[in-house]
Amino acid sequence: MKKKEIINRSGKNKWVVGLFLFFFPFLCYPNLSSASPEEEADAVWQNTDKKVTLKMTGKTLAHILSGIKAQTGLSYGFRDTPDTAQHGLYSIDVKNVSVEEALNTLLKGTEFTYTIESGWILIRTRQEHSPSDAVYNRVTVKGRVVDEKEQPMPGVTVMLKGTGIGAVTGVEGEYRLDFPEVENVALVFSFVGMKTQEVKYTGQPELNIVMQEDVAQMDEVVVTGIFKKARESYTGAVSTIGKEEILAYRGQNMLQTLRNIDPAFNVVQNNEFGSDPNRLPDITVRGSSSLTTNLKELNEGTKNDLNVPLIIMDDFEISLTKLMDYNEEEIESINILKDAAATAIYGSRGANGVVVIVSKKPQAGKLRVFAQAGMTLEIPDLTSYDLMNARDKLSLEWAAGLYHHETNPERDIVLKEAYYKRLKAVEEGVETDWLSQPLHVGVGQNYNLRFEGGSEEFRWSASLGYKDIQGAMIGSGRKTFSGGVTLSYSYKNLTFRNQTSIGSNKSEESPYGSFSDYARQQPYNAPWTDDGKLNRYFDGWDAWETQVQNPLYDATLGNIDKSGYVEIINNFSVEWKMTPELTLRGKFGISHTNNTSDMYKSPESSEFKDYTGDQVLRKGRYAYTTGKANTYEGNVTLSYAKVFGEVHSLYAGLDASIAQNDSNSYGFTMEGFTNDRPFIGNALNYAENDMPSASEYTTRRLGLVGNVNYVYDNRYYVDLSLRTDGSSQFGSNKRFGTFWSAGLGWNVHNEHFWGENPYLNTLRLRLSYGETGSQKFSAYQALPMFKYYDDDRYAYWGGAYLMGLGNEDLKWQVTAQYNLGMEFSVLNNRVKGSLDVYSKLTNNLLSAMDIPLATGFSSYMENIGKVKNTGFEMSVSGYIIRDTERKMSLMVSGKLAYNKNEITKLSDDLKRQTEEMLMDDVDVNTLYYEGRSQNSIYAVRSLGIDPSSGKEIFLDKDGEPTFEWKPSAKVYMGVSDPLYQGNAGVMFSYKGMTLNLSFGFHWGGKQYNSTLLDKVEVTPSTIKTGNVDNRVWSDRWMQEGDEVYFKGISNEKTRMTSRFVMPDNVFSLQSASVQYDLNTPYLQKWGIQNMRFSLNMSDLFYLSSVKRERGTSYPFARNVGLNISLLF
Repeated sequence: MKKKEIINRSGKNKWVVGLFLFFFPFLCYPNLSSASPEEEADAVWQNTDKKVTLKMTGKTLAHILSGIKAQTGLSYGFRDTPDTAQHGLYSIDVKNVSVEEALNTLLKGTEFTYTIESGWILIRTRQEHSPSDAVYNRVTVKGRVVDEKEQPMPGVTVMLKGTGIGAVTGVEGEYRLDFPEVENVALVFSFVGMKTQEVKYTGQPELNIVMQEDVAQMDEVVVTGIFKKARESYTGAVSTIGKEEILAYRGQNMLQTLRNIDPAFNVVQNNEFGSDPNRLPDITVRGSSSLTTNLKELNEGTKNDLNVPLIIMDDFEISLTKLMDYNEEEIESINILKDAAATAIYGSRGANGVVVIVSKKPQAGKLRVFAQAGMTLEIPDLTSYDLMNARDKLSLEWAAGLYHHETNPERDIVLKEAYYKRLKAVEEGVETDWLSQPLHVGVGQNYNLRFEGGSEEFRWSASLGYKDIQGAMIGSGRKTFSGGVTLSYSYKNLTFRNQTSIGSNKSEESPYGSFSDYARQQPYNAPWTDDGKLNRYFDGWDAWETQVQNPLYDATLGNIDKSGYVEIINNFSVEWKMTPELTLRGKFGISHTNNTSDMYKSPESSEFKDYTGDQVLRKGRYAYTTGKANTYEGNVTLSYAKVFGEVHSLYAGLDASIAQNDSNSYGFTMEGFTNDRPFIGNALNYAENDMPSASEYTTRRLGLVGNVNYVYDNRYYVDLSLRTDGSSQFGSNKRFGTFWSAGLGWNVHNEHFWGENPYLNTLRLRLSYGETGSQKFSAYQALPMFKYYDDDRYAYWGGAYLMGLGNEDLKWQVTAQYNLGMEFSVLNNRVKGSLDVYSKLTNNLLSAMDIPLATGFSSYMENIGKVKNTGFEMSVSGYIIRDTERKMSLMVSGKLAYNKNEITKLSDDLKRQTEEMLMDDVDVNTLYYEGRSQNSIYAVRSLGIDPSSGKEIFLDKDGEPTFEWKPSAKVYMGVSDPLYQGNAGVMFSYKGMTLNLSFGFHWGGKQYNSTLLDKVEVTPSTIKTGNVDNRVWSDRWMQEGDEVYFKGISNEKTRMTSRFVMPDNVFSLQSASVQYDLNTPYLQKWGIQNMRFSLNMSDLFYLSSVKRERGTSYPFARNVGLNISLLF
C-alpha cells in the first residue's frame, strides 16, 4: 500500500492570503496553511546554505518550520508521521547556523528525522535500527485534564520537564504524549488562571489531572482600556469582576448585575419608576462631582447625566444604554476604575470613574459551539401597598362627612342616594383589586449562540443573542437583538483584529398608563358590567359632578409609546511586537446609531374627554422623533516593558488619541385625528403653539497620555501618568487641559525580613494623588448661540437674535483625588480583603454666573463652584470550607462603601435659584446650599400635633412655635443618599453545584415619606377622589386631648414637614442563584462537553425602615431567570 504523504506548504505571499482570509473566515477554516497537490509542482528550488537564527519555545513543528522557511525559502511537509508531529510542542535556540544544524538541533532526542529534497524539508519518523540514529525505547502516556468541577479543560499545555517535548489537551481534555524512555521524568501541566502542576511519571500508562484555580494569577493583570498593568505594581483603586461572578449575580440587566456585585457602583433607586425595563437609572461611582445648572428642571424630574461614569468596551467608549442591553454571556471581565491613579489616563473624561469591559476573545482549536436558552419572569411586588378595601373606604368617606350637606337638603338627598348605591354594591360583593388590573407575570426569553475556532495564526468567533424582557405592567417590554463577528490573524510579529457588532432594540411602554392611576381607584367601582362589558365611566361623586373615566378603557385603544435603536460598531486594531520589550498598537473604531420614538394618543383617550367646540378638532396626538449619531475614534499606543538586573522592572507607555462625535435629530407633534388610527397623514395640524424642532451637535477631542511604572525588587513601585486633552466643548483660549496622577506602592510581603510567613500571604500598601476632568456638558456651552426668528421677516430676509453669551475662557472643571489603599491575603490566601480611603474635590465647577441685566442676559457659563466627596470602601472574603478532595467549598464575603458629599462653593446664579424656589409657596425636592450635600432634604421643623386643636405646630426660621407654615422656615433635615451601603455574599459549591446569595443593605440616609402625605394625612377632597392607605384610620386626631402623630381630617393641606422625614435603613436579598454543571460520558458521546442549568433570582425581599409605597408610576418586580446552556 502506498504511504500517505501530506505536504504542508505556504507560498511566498502568505501574509497577503492571510489578510484576505482575515475578512472571509468561511473560506479558510479549518486549515490556513494546507496546499493542494497541484501547487506542489510550483515549488521553487532553494539553496540550503542560508544561515538560520531562530529561538522558539513550546511551539509545534509546523510553527518552527515556518520560521525556518521564512529565512531560507524552503517549504516543508510531513510524511507518514503520527499526530505528535502536528500537535506536539518543541523548542529551538540556534544562531547563525546552517539549515542542517538547525534541524538536527530541533529533532535531537525526538522520534523524527528529515530529508531535504527539491526545495522541501520532509519530516519522517525515524526507522528502527537506523545506522545514523540511536535506538530509543518509546514511552506513551495519556490521560485527561479536568477542573475542580470535573469539567474537561481543552488547551492545557502538557510538557516533559526540561525538554521541548509536549502536547496540548483536546476538546474533551484528553492528551497523549510520546517520549524516549529516560529516568526521573516529570510532566508539567499549565493553563492561564490555574495553578501549574508538576507530576512525577513512574511508568503509569494513564495520568489524569485535576487543575485548581489560581486566584492570584487570575487577578495579576488589570485591563485599563489603554494599558495593561500588573496588579502587583498597580497603584490604582480598581474592582475586578470575572465572567463567572457576572453570571452568578445577574439581574434584570447588566447595570443591576454590577450593583449586586459592587456597592461602589451605585445604582440610584428610583421609587417612581420601580422595575420599568426601559428606564435608564442614575449611576455614580464615589459620589456626584458635578452640579446641574437649572434647579427648576431638576425638581421637575428632568434627567441629567453629569455624573455617569465613562464606559469603555474593548478600548472604545460606549453608552450607558449599550451597557444596560449588553449580552452578559459575551463578557470576559469588567474592571471598575475609581481613583485618579486609575482614571488619569482618561484625563478629561475620568472624573466620574471608568468602567472597562473586556469581551470574550476567540480561542484556537477545534470548532466550539456554545448554546444557551432561558426564560425570565417579572413578578410584581406589591408588598409595600396597604390600600383600603371597599367597605372600609366607604366607611371612611361617611366619617369624613362626604355624604352630608347641612345647608342644601336637596344635595344631601342626592349624596345619601350615592352612598347607599355604593353600599349596595359592596354588600353584593364588589371588591375590585385595582392594583392587579394593569399587571401580570411578565414571561420573557433569551437565547445565545456562539461559534469559535481556528488555528494559532487565525482565530474567529461569531455570536448571536436575543433578549426579551416582558415587564410587570402589561404591554411593557424591551427586546434586544445582538450579533458580532471577531476575526484575529497573526503573522510573525503582527496581529490584526477586527470586531464587528450590531445591536437592535425595541422598547414599549404599557398602554395601561401610570400605575398610580390604578392605586387611586375606588375599590367599590367595578371595572366590568354584569354582562362582561367594560365600564367606560363611573358615576361622579353625585349628580352635580362629572363622571370618572375607567383607566382600563385607554388600554383598549390604539395608544402607542415605543422607541428603538439600531447600532453598528466596528473596531479594528493592529499590534506589532517590534521586539520582546516593545509593542506598537493602532486602533480605529466607528459606530453608527439610528434611533426613533413614536407616541400616539387616540382621540378617544380620557385626556381629551372634556374637549368641546373647536377643541374637538385637536383630539388625538402623535409625537415622532428620529435621530442619528456617529462616533469616530482612533489611537496609537506604544508600550515598553523590560526587567533589568533581575530587580529593576520598567514599564512605559505612550498613547495618542483622536475622536469625533456628531449627532442630529428632529421631531414634530401632530394633533387632530379624525379616527383612531396611528397614521400621521390623518392629523389635521401641528400641535397648538408648536412646530417641528431639530437639534445638532458635533464635538471633537484629542489627547496624548504617557504612563511610567517602575518596580524595584518587586517591593517598591511608583506609577506616573500625564495626559493632555483638547476639546471643542471649551473656550477657544482654554481648549487644552493637563491631567496627571502619581502613585506609590509597597509590597510588604516581598520584604526580606518578612520571610516565608505561613499566615500573611499578601500585604500591599498604595498611595496616590491625581487630577482628572469631565466632558459631560453641552457641546456648544462656550460659544455664543443665535436663533433665527421663525415668526417674522424683514422684506424677504430672516433675522436672528443672540440666545446666550459665549465665554472664550471657559475651561475644564478639575477633580483632584487622594487615595490611600491596602490589600491583603492571609492563611494561604484563604482570606482576602482591601481598604481604600479617598477624597475628591472638584474645582472650577461649570455653572451659570449672574451678569448685569443691561447686557440683555441674566447669566453665562463660567468656572465657579466646588464639590467635595470623601469616603472609604472596604471588602473582605474568606473560605470557611475549602476541601479540594471532596470538591466542596463555602465562602462568605462582604463589601461596605461610605461617601459624604458636600457643596463647598456655589455660583451666585445657583444661590439665586435656590432662594427663588425657597420663597415660592411650593414643595420642592432639591435646594443647593454651601456646606451641604447636593441631595439634601429641606423641610419646616415640626413640634407635632397640638392636642387641643389638632393642628400642626411648626418652628419658624427664628425657632419660635407657630401654626403657620412658611417656605422660608425650611431647614436642613438630612441627606437622601445613604452614608453607608454594601452587600454580603455567600457562595457554596459542592461538586457540580454552586449556590450564590447576595444581600444588599444601606443606612445613614433620610427619605421624605410622600405616602404619608398623599395617602395617609389626607384632606376630604383627597379621600373623595381616590383610595388611601389603611393607616388613615390609625393615630389620627379625633377630639381635644388626643396626643397623636397625624392631624385630623380637615381641608388644610399638609406641607413639607420634618414629621415625614425618616431614617432610611434597608436590608434586601438582591440576588440568589443556583447552578449545576453536568458532565458525563453519556453527554460526551453526543459531543456535549458540558451542560449547565442555572436559576437566578433578584430582589426577592426588601425590608425598609420607611413604610411607603414603592414603584408609584411603575411597580417594582421580583426577577426570576431559568437558563440551560450547552458547550459542544
